[in-house]
Parts: sequence; structure tokens; C-alpha cells
Amino acid sequence: MPYRSAIRNFFFPKVCVFCGGVPVRSGRAKADSLCEDLSVCAVCLALLPFKLFTAHEIPCLSNAYESDPIPGFSVLVPFRYEGEIVSALRALKFNDAPYIARTLGYFMATSAYASGRSFDAVIPVPLSTSRLRRRGYNQAALLATEISGRLELPCLECFLIRTRSTRQQSRFVDPGLRAANVRGAFAVPEEASVEGLRILLVDDVFTTGNTLHEAALALFRAGAADVTAVTTASGRDDDNEKGFMTSDLSGAKKHRFAR
Repeated sequence: MPYRSAIRNFFFPKVCVFCGGVPVRSGRAKADSLCEDLSVCAVCLALLPFKLFTAHEIPCLSNAYESDPIPGFSVLVPFRYEGEIVSALRALKFNDAPYIARTLGYFMATSAYASGRSFDAVIPVPLSTSRLRRRGYNQAALLATEISGRLELPCLECFLIRTRSTRQQSRFVDPGLRAANVRGAFAVPEEASVEGLRILLVDDVFTTGNTLHEAALALFRAGAADVTAVTTASGRDDDNEKGFMTSDLSGAKKHRFAR
């Protein structure tokens, strides 16, 4: 009943996942509906570091240290890694804030949809068993679940596994060491099949691209027809695009995803 929702919102108002305040309304019906659905206030939405819409797709490896076996593999990225996006991703990964995945997953889904590509399934990059035990959840899996729901695709979380534990990529500065750290670290289980599937591979942050590259390579070797990755943000040094996406995010094409 509408009045029950109004009473609930009065006593327990939704708060913005970025600033923690009660969402400020913009006065535009579509934009306010989107903000309410995503638990984001209009002020924070306007200040998020969106990448230019034409710059959402980035080659996975910009400075390959060796011949790239999948040179056409690219990553879809809606945000630059700065500002509130950094805080949100850190909270999602380290501060037990899984609810943030719903908001970030929306923007990742819009980026995937707007790319015009067709996908058969969504697969998250897996965590190591020890890291999953400490954290309690895989942030990439939470994002993938949200994206799969928005795009109405199956989420095949168990179709990609880690074959060994790796150190955190952020511990390495040298690109070669980063690549070596994750080389051969992923595989598709024997009981799973990705033969002929067009996969949307999900992770939280994109930097050098080595983790995504190795995960995609495992999927291709298992018979995937195509793999495209999507992450929340890009923190790669050579990604110098500094514009903002100024188009109305509440437009019909993007609002299609809002539940």
C-alpha cells in the first residue's frame, strides 16, 4: 500500500550510500525515481566521476609485456577511480558494506547494455578461498549478481575458479610481477561448460588488466565464444580521460534497468 511506504520512509528514510545523508531531490520525476531506487542523492549523483560515454570501453592491456594471446579483449568502465567511487569500493571490499553493490552494479549494467553487445551469462572474477573466508563475500560476485538481475542474464558464479592463491595485486608496482602473480591462476571446472557462450566478466576495479586478462584467457581456453569485462572504475595510469558523462542518467534507455 502507498501509505505504508510513505510511513516507512518517514520513520526510516533511505540514506545516500555515498554521503550518508537523506537523499536530496532534484525536482525531476525521472531523476528522483532513479535516485530513490539506487539510494543516491541528486547531489552525489551529479558529482560522481563518470567517464565520458565514448570512453567506457578500454583495451585490457595497454602495455603488454609480451605478445597478447587475446588482443581484442576490452573492458567496460563507467567511472574513473577517484572521489566517492574510491570510498564506495573500499567500503564494499573492506568495511562489510555489501549493499553498495546494488548501486554500483546499476551503473555497470548500464555500461554493458549501452555497449550494444550481446551476452549469454555473467561471471565474476573469483576470490581465493582464504580471502573469501576473511571477507565473508566476494565483492565481484555481489556486483555480478546485481548486473545479471538488471540485464536478465544468468550469473554463473561457480563457472570460474582460482587454481591457487595469489598475493594482492596492489602489492606489486612492476607490471611484469603483477602479470606473474596471476598467471595461470584461473580455470573453468570440468563439470562446468562455457562452450560457445558470450561472457560478461565482472570485477570491481581495473588497473593493469592482468587479473581480468588471465580470467578471460581461462574462459577462452574453455571454449567461450567471446569475453568482455566490466568493472566499476578504472585506476590505470594511462587512462587520462577526464571528462564527465553529462547525459541524463534517468533517460529511458538507462532507466530501463531500474526496478
